[in-house]
Amino acid sequence: MSQFLVFNVGAAVFLVGFLIRDVILSRAVFAVGAAVFVYGFALGNGNFFALLWAVAILLVNMAVIWANLRDRFTTPLTPEEQALKKEMPQFSEGDFRRLMQPCSWQTLDAPLQLTEQGKPGKTLYYIVSGGATVSKSDKEIDVGDNILIGEISFSQDVPATATVHAHEGSVLISWPRKKLKRLLKRKSLKAGFDALLSNDLAEKLANDEARSASDG
Repeated sequence: MSQFLVFNVGAAVFLVGFLIRDVILSRAVFAVGAAVFVYGFALGNGNFFALLWAVAILLVNMAVIWANLRDRFTTPLTPEEQALKKEMPQFSEGDFRRLMQPCSWQTLDAPLQLTEQGKPGKTLYYIVSGGATVSKSDKEIDVGDNILIGEISFSQDVPATATVHAHEGSVLISWPRKKLKRLLKRKSLKAGFDALLSNDLAEKLANDEARSASDG
């Protein structure tokens, strides 16, 4: 087989890879394309550096495929995590697992203060089930589950904007501020987290409008 034909086959394989939406499968196709290019360079006296780049592309793709397979087929999610994953469709399977690594789950035997207005927060909370009482400017409102607590302080690096007490019996997830900040340096996870924040804010604004309408 001529070197020219091999290179064209390799280019066609790469083109197919760009059309595949599944990350692992597309990476596998790219790896095949890189292997075809390596074979093509081996057929003739090609540029050594071009051959080196083709080998590097092959190895990098194999490494990424391994990392994605490891994330996808590691220890199965617990039933609680599986239920939570449905509430957080913003994250891929791998990123959701990463998000769960530094967090702590707790079921409250008594009410617990999560934030204090005007004080810096060291933890970000998510109410999985139950609820909380939010106190701000001498007003109190009760909020339900599937919401973030302390998100403004966390995302904007400002003191807590309200005092929040979680209700007895509530199930919470908490992330240490510093660990979560480090975790969010990963671009894909940061994008998913920003989408979660936007969705959380939109729901809270909608609930505030509904309360205002009912009070009026």
